Amino acid sequence: MANVLQYLIRSAERFPDKCAVTDDLRSYTYAEFCHLTRAIGSGLLPLTRPRRAVGVYLPKNAQAVAAFFGIQWAGCFYSVLNTELPGNRLRQIAQTLAPAVIVTCEALLPQAKEIFPICPLVCLETLAGQAVDAEALASVQARAIDTDPLYVNFTSGSTGVPKGVLVSHRSVINFTEWWCETFEFDENEVFANQTPFYFDASVKDIYATLRCGATMHIVPRKFFSLPKKLVHFLNEKR
Repeated sequence: MANVLQYLIRSAERFPDKCAVTDDLRSYTYAEFCHLTRAIGSGLLPLTRPRRAVGVYLPKNAQAVAAFFGIQWAGCFYSVLNTELPGNRLRQIAQTLAPAVIVTCEALLPQAKEIFPICPLVCLETLAGQAVDAEALASVQARAIDTDPLYVNFTSGSTGVPKGVLVSHRSVINFTEWWCETFEFDENEVFANQTPFYFDASVKDIYATLRCGATMHIVPRKFFSLPKKLVHFLNEKR
């Protein structure tokens, strides 16, 4: 397996009409999710080149997950830019990351322009509306190898200066295979994602879901401090 996109492709072929990822506003089947990621990837191709960083300045939702995979279709690696961080820290991260482009949304575009004045920006809504260029995507994927970078997480370190930790496709594949085999996850699993996407722990939820053809519900943040409603949500989503 060259990269984790194979998880998505395989599950979309096996379970096209099954729910893949949801948040409190939207729900995507595997077929819908795969098409969306391919559209995003096609839109990114003219804006970057393989093995370049792409920042993700989006709310935590299902569209952000689609952006992660769209970036992979373009042969690039992603880094989550936490929308709740102070502007100065985000600018430090962007300076280190040197992204070819930052994916944001129309609602956050004014804020993104202020924080990242010298970085190219593109709205997810624009990318999602692109026609899928299957030939170009296939050409990029034909050159992909398992040690290509998948994502970068930033940590402050002891000095307070943001430091990026680069993780490859192979590392995530090895971990995901171990994780799913050890706990015997399959297509019947339903994962509740609470962990922020800028923490490594979220990798378990995202890639186990796609590997198994399972379903992931992103838990609305408003329930984090409301235990009764949280339990109701977990029971409702089973």
